Amino acid sequence: MIQLSFAIIGVQKASTTALAQYLGQHPSLYIPAEKETHFFKRDLAEHGPLDKDLTTFTDRFVSAPPDALSGDATPIYFYWPYSLELLKAHNPDIRLILSLRHPAMRAYSAWSMEKRRDREPLDFSSAIRDGRRRVTDAPFGVHHIYSYVERGFYAAQLERLYALFDRRQIFVLRADQVTPRHTRMTDIQKFLGLEPVSLDPISGNIHPSSLPPQDTLEADFAYLQDVFQHDLDRLSTMIEIDISDWIQGPPPIDF
Repeated sequence: MIQLSFAIIGVQKASTTALAQYLGQHPSLYIPAEKETHFFKRDLAEHGPLDKDLTTFTDRFVSAPPDALSGDATPIYFYWPYSLELLKAHNPDIRLILSLRHPAMRAYSAWSMEKRRDREPLDFSSAIRDGRRRVTDAPFGVHHIYSYVERGFYAAQLERLYALFDRRQIFVLRADQVTPRHTRMTDIQKFLGLEPVSLDPISGNIHPSSLPPQDTLEADFAYLQDVFQHDLDRLSTMIEIDISDWIQGPPPIDF
């Protein structure tokens, strides 16, 4: 079976697709063209060891150069129960990359995606308020689709990550730093033990897209800022990157 050297573990709608495409430009890295294997996201009804078809997973990497570092890019791993534990069991020394975005904007982008897919019947205001019952009432209190708010409690999830892995195995950046010339993109390559290469601009899905702002979005973002404020304050003490603008107030509605 292939052993992963690194994984982009989240978060959803935080430029992880662009990040995977940029890292895929390095000749010493290999990420399958089909992003999000979901291999380490198991059915929560299972309680034993990971029981999936290893052949299917290994087949994703048949085109990897012999000496390349192989990686997975599945954003739900940061949120989904047991995914991080399964990654550690797979490779205790794996390097993990986490891209973060203001949780209110991340929630709206995720809701927009599900609305486009016709999987979300509620408007955004309802989805982030009463709609959260769909998550709390779901098995084990998690939901693959409707967790717009729950996935935004980064500090709580980061505590679990830090409890499992040495912090030297974890690289955190902001979604707006996922650009070809940003120094953090050079830092990621060094983090993976590589000689950095220049990255070419990519087209398509460089930044997560959202539906046009709704009339209530300013009030919704203010509401979410209050919901996330304590978690953001904690997060700022747990990571080295600056998120002071996130703490000061909700994101601007300029998209």
